[in-house]
Amino acid sequence: MTYSDLPDPWLSALDRLSHDLLVRQYGGCIEHIDWVAEYDPEGGAGWLMSSVTIAGRRPGRLGCSGSGAPVDADEEIILVSMADLVQNEVADVCTAWLWGDEGGFMSSGLIGEVAMWKDRKGSTTRIGDLVRTTSTMAIDTPHVVSISTNIDHRPA
Repeated sequence: MTYSDLPDPWLSALDRLSHDLLVRQYGGCIEHIDWVAEYDPEGGAGWLMSSVTIAGRRPGRLGCSGSGAPVDADEEIILVSMADLVQNEVADVCTAWLWGDEGGFMSSGLIGEVAMWKDRKGSTTRIGDLVRTTSTMAIDTPHVVSISTNIDHRPA
């Protein structure tokens, strides 16, 4: 299957999330991510599985830990699920992402039906907009060398 086999809201959500992977990393720089979308025909949900490679380290395992999203959900709901799943996989390879201005992780959630990042002080930023809003931070300079997408979308 190819990248285009995913429904449009999934593709848009993946594009927005990939922008935020360029910033706010601590303890390592994301070099590469392989993504595989899996579909559960019985429950109608999809999950974004990730294998994260940090510069100078071996690739992480392909996996996900968290909640999927209904395949027919809107982009914002899908994006919150993807953000949570990818954030967990980045943490599994000993890198902190998404790091807030005040320290600590930022978390994803819906605020007013919009997928947002929220830091520990309550400040929010729309998911996908961090590249435009990130201040200069005293953390590792992130580089996403490549992001591959391998889709395993198995319709019912």
